Amino acid sequence: MGEKESGQGSLQGKKTRGRSRLKRGFVLAVSLSAATLMVISLLTLDRATLSALSNLSPAFLALAAALSLGRWLWSVARMRFLIRSVGERVRLADIAKTVYAGYFTGLITPWRAGGVTGEMAFLYAYGLGAGEGVAVVSFGACISTALLMLFFPFAILIARKYINLSMSIQGVLFSALALGLLYLALVLWAILRPQSAVGDTLLKHSPAMLRRRAWYQRFLERLGAEIRAFATCLSRLARIGRARLLAVILLTCLYWLTGFLAIPVAVVGLGYGSYFWRAVVAQLVVHILMPFVPTPGGSGIGEVGFLYVYKSVLPDLGAAGLLTLIWRFIDFYLGLLVGGAAFLLIMRDIGRGARAAPPGDGGETGHVCDHGDVDEPCC
Repeated sequence: MGEKESGQGSLQGKKTRGRSRLKRGFVLAVSLSAATLMVISLLTLDRATLSALSNLSPAFLALAAALSLGRWLWSVARMRFLIRSVGERVRLADIAKTVYAGYFTGLITPWRAGGVTGEMAFLYAYGLGAGEGVAVVSFGACISTALLMLFFPFAILIARKYINLSMSIQGVLFSALALGLLYLALVLWAILRPQSAVGDTLLKHSPAMLRRRAWYQRFLERLGAEIRAFATCLSRLARIGRARLLAVILLTCLYWLTGFLAIPVAVVGLGYGSYFWRAVVAQLVVHILMPFVPTPGGSGIGEVGFLYVYKSVLPDLGAAGLLTLIWRFIDFYLGLLVGGAAFLLIMRDIGRGARAAPPGDGGETGHVCDHGDVDEPCC
């Protein structure tokens, strides 16, 4: 009884520490962003800013916000498609909460690392095994990374013609290319080498005091099982067929295209319609750079970087400063609002025991093996 209560206390302590870290990340991200935007506003305010404000179209601003938030709906559709491709079922509403809550956790963590890890954790809360959740999120991220890497060289060539990119910025961009290729290589390695004996390998090289512990042996057994499930599902995703793979690629392209159009639409709303396509190229550069900003949500550094890129695109520094405010509002603050609401809904579901809920709702919740005529073990 004492051990059970101790375990529950330890679990509760971990949850409390996790929430405390998220709270600190939220406060730090908002504080840095607000302070930086205030400084940018004071330094760039001029007649061009007032002129852009007078020409500002609320309709285009609303469309830009809708594009920024709506792009994640393509990610929802993609995640649902991938989950079904491995024979699992999660309610569409829960997938939507997972994607938008992952957007929120990405915004308040350094390097936006909390985005993919948050999605994995939320899918686990809604019934997927840990291995399956990691496989689904990793495969989707792999497709996104592959598309970015494919268009990366063309983006740099075009950007050099329209944007004054310093050597340091170009260095960061090519570092992003290298890391993206490394990530793709690691996913491919996971498909080709499942590492099913990871438990035996770790047990062999673990300290003697740990090898004798029953709980440690159980941990390694579970770890090995989850890694095998991850490799099995990842291999199944890699063999989903040409038509399904094209569907995943199309949904990913729609996600990126919708995201790239949000700020160019805002540029049109400011009265600079002739700079639309240059803004599209600039936004591609911004999207590649943001994951490499170490502060939560890219706050502080992200705003300065955005202003640096767009002051080479727009003819007036004041307009670039105003666009920086608009970008941060629709990409960051609206994301915190909508994503934070989704995160709270997931916390409520977890409090109600979402993972322990029995399958129901027309077969949309819980584990369903749906491999057709293929004789394969269930993930």
